[in-house]
Amino acid sequence: MRIAVVDDGINSRAAELQGANIKVHGGFCLDQGSGAPIPADSTDPLISQHGTSVVAMLVGNGQSSDGGPGAQGVAPDAQIDFFATGPVTSKQEEAEGKSKVCPSEKNADGEFSGDSWESAMNAAASSGADFVSVSLAGQYLTFKAGMIDAMKRGVTVVGSALNPGDDSIGIGAFPAAGNGTLAVNAVGDDAKVIGESAGFRQEIPIGRPNMGISAPGVGILSIGADWKPAIENGTSLATPYVTGVLALAAQKYPKASKNQLIQALLHTTDDNSHAGKLEWDELFGYGIVSLPDFLGTDPSSYPDVNPLFVTAPSDPRCKAEDQTSQPSSMEQCAWAKFPTTADISGAPTQPSQSAGDTSDNAKENGAQLELVYAFAVGALVILGGAVWIFAYSRRRRRSQSN
Repeated sequence: MRIAVVDDGINSRAAELQGANIKVHGGFCLDQGSGAPIPADSTDPLISQHGTSVVAMLVGNGQSSDGGPGAQGVAPDAQIDFFATGPVTSKQEEAEGKSKVCPSEKNADGEFSGDSWESAMNAAASSGADFVSVSLAGQYLTFKAGMIDAMKRGVTVVGSALNPGDDSIGIGAFPAAGNGTLAVNAVGDDAKVIGESAGFRQEIPIGRPNMGISAPGVGILSIGADWKPAIENGTSLATPYVTGVLALAAQKYPKASKNQLIQALLHTTDDNSHAGKLEWDELFGYGIVSLPDFLGTDPSSYPDVNPLFVTAPSDPRCKAEDQTSQPSSMEQCAWAKFPTTADISGAPTQPSQSAGDTSDNAKENGAQLELVYAFAVGALVILGGAVWIFAYSRRRRRSQSN
């Protein structure tokens, strides 16, 4: 099972990633001084700490650089195709006249153009991966082509919802805000969303009108800027967790479509306490992911329809609470305005890449293996308290009804 990750950069030398099957695709982000590609694989934490932590949630081996416990991935034997967007421009660099957007092209006159995030997303969507995991937040135009291409190919895009305060990477809300994207919020071991959870500073939590699901993302054993174990928080960590869970289910149920996998994921949340019915709110989405119940449910019994994709403005989810009438166009849809049904009709616009396509600085660690279902379930104990989520989920739902 292949997972494409779109993030700033990666340190493949990190202890937690040794033995993982990772292919690094770089060259998308150009240095705004020299014009040279910024390394996709780097030990500089300003370039790669975030992306390394994200990938460790998927394929981490559980062993840190100090010999103790480290980040443990939920799908340790998945093949990861990492597409490096390059680091975010700092405020100091902006003051020096550099663009907020990392350019992907430079012409003969020395003028920069393009958007590395857009280029990386487009490449990920057409890479042949089964899932695309994005723990970034950008503008619609940046992710538009990639999201549409992914949907045309039947590739599931999993995107991080915004964190409270100023803790999200980028400016914007996409791809999480996209129609059909699985938007992910983070929860703590008290089954409260980030911002309300005791494991994170108290700030107003951020909901989404198209929130899909919630997953562990508070108090997670991860990788710090010094490449040593660190406890971290954020939807950036909950997003690869959900992607990895989907990959496990795809391995166990190879005949199920990606749409059916999403259906089963949403129908088995909160310890499978909803009797197969969907319940939604803007903070938790359709509930907190419940891995045992999800993997114990055959997705083939569900319709082959993406439950997160609104096809027309007549969908009840398009009408916001403060709207007096049902919207007449998708531009007025409260759930998500785009992509639309018209956008995703027709054949993919980008040529497919083969499994072996990589950039000049691509590298592969280890051999590709099958996903090991039993191992991943057992590994959840190390995932910053992933197992507790099932015990607390029912309490969260009961407290909401009081």
